[in-house]
Amino acid sequence: MAPLTADAKRLRVIIISFPLLVVTSAILYRRTYMGEKQRTIPRPGDGAQTELPSILTGGKPPGQQ
Repeated sequence: MAPLTADAKRLRVIIISFPLLVVTSAILYRRTYMGEKQRTIPRPGDGAQTELPSILTGGKPPGQQ
């Protein structure tokens, strides 16, 4: 396999980083302007049995559709 040219390396960086930029921006937009709470990881021994919001249910826990 031949080494990549400078242009190919730049394109590779763009292809990898652009989707990350889009997803991060979307998450920050929803938190800032739509009031969505930050997701948290339930800790063992917390006593609370919480259900995380699902991407398939539009961000609502499965029981609140």
